[in-house]
Amino acid sequence: MRNKEFSFARHHNLPVQVHVSGEANAMFNALIKRGFLNPSLTVVHATEATQAQLAALEKAGGSLALTPISEQRVGYGLTRLDHFSRVTRKGLGIDGNALAGSGDMFATLRLAALTLSGATKDETSPDARQLLELATWHGADTLGLSAVTGSLERGKRADIQILDPDALNLSGFGGGDPAALIVYSARPENVTTVMVDGILVKQDGHMQQQDVHSLISQASKSARRLLSRAEQ
Repeated sequence: MRNKEFSFARHHNLPVQVHVSGEANAMFNALIKRGFLNPSLTVVHATEATQAQLAALEKAGGSLALTPISEQRVGYGLTRLDHFSRVTRKGLGIDGNALAGSGDMFATLRLAALTLSGATKDETSPDARQLLELATWHGADTLGLSAVTGSLERGKRADIQILDPDALNLSGFGGGDPAALIVYSARPENVTTVMVDGILVKQDGHMQQQDVHSLISQASKSARRLLSRAEQ
């Protein structure tokens, strides 16, 4: 990123995301050296970031988007949540459907939890409620949207997902913390209802605003065009 681009973003109050991976230390150091770290900047990945780099991000008020599925898919390493404990503004992300395989936040939650318990050799290390916060309120805060969405509060958008507790894979819940049930057992197909800014987009398991078959057809045609252009 050049100073001109960064200055334009700050002048127009635009958020900036920078993917820091591969040569993570060099890329992160460049952000620090050039003074690019600030509250409107989100660093994505940063699997190999040092504690000094993370401390610099925290001091600048910047945020961090962790994408564990992408990290393991391309071999960048393991996303251990305890490694990023010093960063306040952090949330879980997908990175991209093409790389992650699908925009499955339930799979992301589960992988983050299992990576931490496996790395620490302690099944009690993951906190299910903290993980849900990383996918909701903290995810919104990472993008600078915590005043708008991320939690159910008066004055915020009505962004809601409702899960079916009677689904086969969720059945038999006898009590305890439902957050753990969601983190370790829930899947996308368990979401029966989705409301975005007060508008129903999914109800009783069916999309309301879009012709799904048409979207799938368009996506397939687009993919074939991209492959054809890549082969030229």
